[in-house]
Amino acid sequence: MNPDPGHAIDHSSVSLRALRRIIRALDVHSRKLYRECNITSPQILCLHSLAADEHHTLSSLARELHLGLSTVNGIIDRLELRGLVKRTRSTIDQRKVMIGITDAGQDLLQTVPELMRDLYAQAFSRLPSEEQITLASLLDRLAGHLDPDNPDKGRKPETIESTHDVITNTGTDYQFH
Repeated sequence: MNPDPGHAIDHSSVSLRALRRIIRALDVHSRKLYRECNITSPQILCLHSLAADEHHTLSSLARELHLGLSTVNGIIDRLELRGLVKRTRSTIDQRKVMIGITDAGQDLLQTVPELMRDLYAQAFSRLPSEEQITLASLLDRLAGHLDPDNPDKGRKPETIESTHDVITNTGTDYQFH
């Protein structure tokens, strides 16, 4: 933070740097997990979700994990190749494919080292309870403002301006002739 009281603190930059530090910690943990257990963090998250509730379709799992359907499909394909999950037709609606965790998947969950979520929970618990409540609420609201699946949730269009990453004219005609 800026020690000079004459300068305003850019809280947006401070919070973004903090989020980047958290993302980096997640990335470091994910790489360690892959090196030690040959599995990625998203794959572990899928296995945990399937272990908690065996009644998942690809779309319900994607919604729960806030991942794209094609991303979850790729993850499930890789887990299925390793025998950690299985796909079966729903007995109620044959059009639905249900995803479940196998015994091998359950066994793997028992051997995986402490998850980042556990590390996060430990760090989070060091905050006073009122700060935990405030932080959880604010992060949820911020995530709602940034969520690509809910672009208007909680936003006031007049206050959010796009200042970059907009291509107005590529100079190329991409129409097919």
